[in-house]
Amino acid sequence: MRTNALGSTGLQVSPITIGAWQLGGPLSLDGQADGHPDPGEANVIRMIHELDDLGVNAIDTAEQYSAGESERRVGRALQDRRHRWVVSTKFGYRVGPGGTREDDSSPETILPSLEGSLRRLGTDYVDIFLYHCAPRPEYVAAGRAVLDEARAQGKIRAYGISTGRLPILSTMVEHEAVEVLQFPSNLLSPRQDLWAVAREHGLGTQVRGVMAQGRLSGKYFGQRPRFRPDDNRSEGCRDVDFARFGALADHLPAGVTMAQAAIRWALDQPGCHTICMGAKNIDDYRAAVAAAELPPLDDGVRDALEEEAARLNRQTPGRQT
Repeated sequence: MRTNALGSTGLQVSPITIGAWQLGGPLSLDGQADGHPDPGEANVIRMIHELDDLGVNAIDTAEQYSAGESERRVGRALQDRRHRWVVSTKFGYRVGPGGTREDDSSPETILPSLEGSLRRLGTDYVDIFLYHCAPRPEYVAAGRAVLDEARAQGKIRAYGISTGRLPILSTMVEHEAVEVLQFPSNLLSPRQDLWAVAREHGLGTQVRGVMAQGRLSGKYFGQRPRFRPDDNRSEGCRDVDFARFGALADHLPAGVTMAQAAIRWALDQPGCHTICMGAKNIDDYRAAVAAAELPPLDDGVRDALEEEAARLNRQTPGRQT
């Protein structure tokens, strides 16, 4: 699989990044599901190894995911092959006492979070270290100083933020405190405002939410999903009419699935370097790899999909991520 330069970081990443939120198992924060059903550690490691063989070289996790279990599993999977992988993890959101949610990315928390992630990942450096919850504006400069020192020590190679909020991104750019941007963008919620900033400032891009929580997967066009109580989508997607998005399938080219068209749409965006896929099984990842190797969508197909997506959004206002 070809790789893309991740902005100006010097890192080369495959178009597909393994998103590891769903690989650590369930988590409850403040009494609500904030994870996914457990796929089993052995299955996770086997899948990561197979994707390594297929040319995928990037994986993204966070200290919060499954209270650190996601990072631990990623670390075990990458034993003896760490040098081939670009590993990103995130800090700021964490699990507090009694399963409470802690949101704190102030400068004094950055190094402790980094050391914890390094320990769980079983490595002495991470390639990309991202804010998971946004810093307060008055802390951005001090946070950058901490991150620069961590890089000088060889513990990180690049830093940035995971956010879908334009004002926060603008603040980070103003302070030159972001090199990599992880953000939600998909056919139903393109977020061209964020794309524009990323392109203008040469940021490395990791795109998440490409399937819009299953709306664009095609799996639920003919049947309503049944999310388990320990799946974070069980509440947020309870009232979503997934079948209505089946209208998009009328515009697909022959031989291309809805999921592959959604992936291809994101990869075709100028300045797109990699997309974080949250699949739970190897078949979905094989389909994603195949989509990354397809040619770009025909202009007519892309225009028709975007027009249909706009029509669907007009019928049900609101951001689809």
